[in-house]
Amino acid sequence: MGKTFLIRQVMDRLRADGVVCAYFEPATPKNLLVSIADLVGMDTKNLEGRSKTVEVLKQDLLQWFSVNQAVLIFDDAHFLMAQFRLFLKKLKDAGVPLLLAATSPPRADIFLYTPRIELQPLAEYQIRDLMEREAINLGTDLKPYQISQLQSRAGGNPMLAKRAIEEGFLGIQNEAGDHGRYFDITPLLLLVGIVFVAYRFIGLGTGNQSLYILAGIGGAIFLGIARLSYYLPKESRRIG
Repeated sequence: MGKTFLIRQVMDRLRADGVVCAYFEPATPKNLLVSIADLVGMDTKNLEGRSKTVEVLKQDLLQWFSVNQAVLIFDDAHFLMAQFRLFLKKLKDAGVPLLLAATSPPRADIFLYTPRIELQPLAEYQIRDLMEREAINLGTDLKPYQISQLQSRAGGNPMLAKRAIEEGFLGIQNEAGDHGRYFDITPLLLLVGIVFVAYRFIGLGTGNQSLYILAGIGGAIFLGIARLSYYLPKESRRIG
């Protein structure tokens, strides 16, 4: 399953157990706050009949959650604005149960303080089985070799697998795909580094000062880029 299907199953189970919970998708902070207020039955207008400001809504919600319980579920949480994610951190600190579903979440605010479960891509045989069943459900006459060609679009994601079959049924050409599984270019980077070192020794051995200097400069730039890459977010194989 993908993240959205999973959290919807969790929400259905919670509601079946009588737990107050609600599902939210990315929106402006004001709209999300109003939606949460509606969930808990809190008035979003002041005594003058005007809509409460964002800050007033935040304070009122924090006050409500200090004496009441509800589970808040957010899909595509990586698209939530930073200021709203900071408010979620305050809710978490107040003991409010949160469930955030995200693809490649940023290493900041609420995501730093939330335990993480990572969904691994489905195995190739599982994706193929799913695609074959989807093809049967749609009544398509896709041949096994056609399904095999479409399988590369899925990247281990069941949602993308089903969509690939639908696109094949409709005759839509989309060879690139849009999943997030990438090739490891580490061997290529190592090869580039070895080339710079080799040219530097060649320049030293032949007395070619220009080649020696240029190889040294290139090697220094390469080491800087390689060092910088350690601080960049690493691509994962999470399901989008």
